[in-house]
Amino acid sequence: MKRFPLVACAVLIAFAALALAAENQSLLPQFGPEGGDVAVTAQNGHKLTGWLPKDWVDNSEWAGVSGTYTKLDDPPKPGLTAINIKVSAVDDGQLQLTTWTKPTFKKGVKYVVEGYIRSKSNDGIKVVIRQPEDPYEFYADQDLEAGDAWKAFSFEFTLDADKPAFVMFVKPETGSVDLSGIVVREAQ
Repeated sequence: MKRFPLVACAVLIAFAALALAAENQSLLPQFGPEGGDVAVTAQNGHKLTGWLPKDWVDNSEWAGVSGTYTKLDDPPKPGLTAINIKVSAVDDGQLQLTTWTKPTFKKGVKYVVEGYIRSKSNDGIKVVIRQPEDPYEFYADQDLEAGDAWKAFSFEFTLDADKPAFVMFVKPETGSVDLSGIVVREAQ
């Protein structure tokens, strides 16, 4: 008889752990420690090189942009992966960091893009929810301000119809910004 309450508690704890894991799941690939080199030839002799987390890509080959992605060794929290994005030249267009994952965001559901940002030169970056095909409309966007220390950011958005979309980080000007812990999920 005494073991029944212990078994019930263990089952409840297991369900709570599963619910918490599901709550923290991102709609995008993990912004994690596995990754690889990137080398993109952009327009007019521009190049984008460096390292990105697995399944994250630079989508700037259409632009006149040069830059580097560097894996950092000082993320805001243990267990997170951090990168530096340095845009060194822009003739036209913008740097675009994304994944080729395009979740369908449901009408009226509130979503959130969360992570950490830092820039010793106080540069920022814009997070956008973008239409995957021409005319590449931004459904929602927000400028992310950064300071010289890591700080959490949260961008909430709701769409007016069911729409597949890319989540992108765009930088149309030169500068340097650090990102870490990117997650996209339904808001609670």
